Amino acid sequence: MKDDLCRAFCDDVCVTATPLGLAVSTAFRRDDGDRVAFYVVEDGHDMVHLEDDGTTIPDLEEAGVDFETQTRRRALDVLLEGIDGYFDAEAVTIRTRSFVRDELASRALAFVGVLLRMNDFLLLTGESVRSTFREDAARKIKLAIGDKAQIREGEPVNEKLSEANADMVIEVCQRAPVAVFFGNSPQRVQDAIFLQMSALYEAKVDLSVIALLETETSIPPSLRRRASNRLATVTEFREDEDAAVSRIVREAIGHAA
Repeated sequence: MKDDLCRAFCDDVCVTATPLGLAVSTAFRRDDGDRVAFYVVEDGHDMVHLEDDGTTIPDLEEAGVDFETQTRRRALDVLLEGIDGYFDAEAVTIRTRSFVRDELASRALAFVGVLLRMNDFLLLTGESVRSTFREDAARKIKLAIGDKAQIREGEPVNEKLSEANADMVIEVCQRAPVAVFFGNSPQRVQDAIFLQMSALYEAKVDLSVIALLETETSIPPSLRRRASNRLATVTEFREDEDAAVSRIVREAIGHAA
């Protein structure tokens, strides 16, 4: 049985000498069918380091994974720290720091394990996606607004409307402020409705409240109907991000922005 396992894991490994060290093609395959490959690079003085083939991060980004968000970049850094590695943005490669040659076998196994785990970034659904929704939306809104308006985050609109903090308050001179709620849960949309009704009937201040939903199914249809009838607008982010952000910008700044 031990021999069978050794053959299964080892016989299909291909090692090729290169001017810089060794190119290693493993028996493991990525979701696209390509083999997981890496390089052993000589650093001199009996020291080596490992690096991928330069396709891991670009392929994930092409598939829609945005490593510019704080949550995803931190997750990547933590994953690579576990193998004393880092992402070299200039060379677009995942690398380890130098180590003594005697550690190569164990280091190589750990490195391949991390390369296999990189595909987990493609599974950004459910809780993982929800954790990045706010960052993705906030970043795009800020880029679109630029210096055309003042943006406050997580603060009351004003002293009269302090019971429900919006995720963003966008303010432009001589226009009503716009309060944006990132509606990745029914409670946040309820908060948006509460703030809009308070502005209209209690504080009696001019205010536009927007619920930016993550997806069409972020809230029940009945709540979506209530929000659409009471808020300035309800829009959806995923699958049409630029249009959703543009709708917010128009509400905050106007068509001439």
